[in-house]
Amino acid sequence: MSNGWASPQGVITLIDGRWTLPVLAQLGDGGRRYQELDDALDGVSHKVLTDTLRRAERDGLVARHLDPGRVDTATLYQLTELGRSLEEPLAALERWSDAHWPEIEEARRRWNQRGD
Repeated sequence: MSNGWASPQGVITLIDGRWTLPVLAQLGDGGRRYQELDDALDGVSHKVLTDTLRRAERDGLVARHLDPGRVDTATLYQLTELGRSLEEPLAALERWSDAHWPEIEEARRRWNQRGD
C-alpha cells in the first residue's frame, strides 16, 4: 500500500517546480557554484533559485559542499546519488515528450476550437 509519497504523483512533486528540472539538468553536468547556476538559468530570480536548491537538498537530490578549489567559502552544489538516479526516468520522459508533443499540440488545438 502506498503512503502517498511513494506514488508517482508524490514523486512528481519532487520535480514539479518551474526551475527544478533546469537546475537538475545543470547539475547533471557536474558540480556548480550558485553564481554559475544563476548565470546559466536565464530568468530565474535569486529567491526562486535559492528556494529550488533548498527544496532539492531537503529531498536528498542535491548536496551542498564547500568548494575545495576556492580560498573563500564558495558553495558547490552537486547531484546526490539519489538525484543522479532520476537521470534515466527523466530521459525517458523527455523521449516520450519528443515523440508525442505534436499529438498534444493537435489535441489542444482541437479543444480550443470547440468553442465550449
